[in-house]
Amino acid sequence: MSVLVGLYWFQEKIIFLSAPVSATHEYHFNNPTQDIWLTNSDALLHGVLFKNSQEQPTKGIVLYFKGNMGNVGHSERLAALFLKLGYDVVSMDYRGSGKSKGPLSEEKLLQDAELWHDWAAKNYRQNIRVVGYSLGTTFASHIAAVKDVSHTILFAPMWSIEDIAHRRYPYAPTFLTKYPLRSYEKLKRAVGQIIIYHGTSDKVIPFQSGEALKSVLGVDDVFNAIIGANHYNIALRKEVLSDITMRWL
Repeated sequence: MSVLVGLYWFQEKIIFLSAPVSATHEYHFNNPTQDIWLTNSDALLHGVLFKNSQEQPTKGIVLYFKGNMGNVGHSERLAALFLKLGYDVVSMDYRGSGKSKGPLSEEKLLQDAELWHDWAAKNYRQNIRVVGYSLGTTFASHIAAVKDVSHTILFAPMWSIEDIAHRRYPYAPTFLTKYPLRSYEKLKRAVGQIIIYHGTSDKVIPFQSGEALKSVLGVDDVFNAIIGANHYNIALRKEVLSDITMRWL
C-alpha cells in the first residue's frame, strides 16, 4: 500500500524529469534564437524560437513538443533538422522546467499546448506543423485533434500514460494516474496527416505501446517501425531523416 501511495503522490517527479533554471539563465545555441514568453492564467511559459538562417523566406513554423527530460536548452539538435528544411522551430518548456513556472495538471498542460499553437497561428498564419517526441507526443496529438494542423510527426509515442504506467507498475490501478494523457483518443480525431516513427529497441516507451496507435490512424497516416532504433536515436536515424526530408522538402 505504501508503494501505491508513493506512486500517486510522486508521479509528477516520475513523469516530469524537470530541469528548472533562473529567469536570467542564458542558453547558448548555434542558430539564431529568440525568447518567447507566454502567460496562461497561473503560469509563465518560456520557449525558444529557432530561426531559419537560410537565404529564402521561412516555409512556416514547427511546434516542437520535447520529451520529459531536461529543458529547452537541449532542443536544438532536433530543431536543426527542420531548420535545414527551411522552417522556423519553437520549442517550449513545460511548467516547472527551464524558465517556465506554474502548477501542474493535465488540463493546464493541454491548455498551454493550445496557447503555443495560437501564438504560432498569430505570428505565422500558415503552414504550422507539429512535432512531438516521447512525452511531447501526447501534447502534439492533442494539438492535432483540436487545431487545424496539416502535418504532425510523432517520435516514440505512447498509447497513453496509463498504458506506460501499467507496463512499468502492473500492480498499480490505472485510476491512480493523474495524467492519463490518452493519445489514442486524440489521434482518432486528428484531421491532418500523422507520421509516426518508433524504434523496435525502445526501452523507455515500449515499441508495442506506440505500435498500438496503428489501430486509430487514418488511411493517409503512416506508422514507421525503425528496426533497431532506440528511444534516444530514433529522430537521428538516417532512414528517418531521409523520409522526413522527402515528405517535407
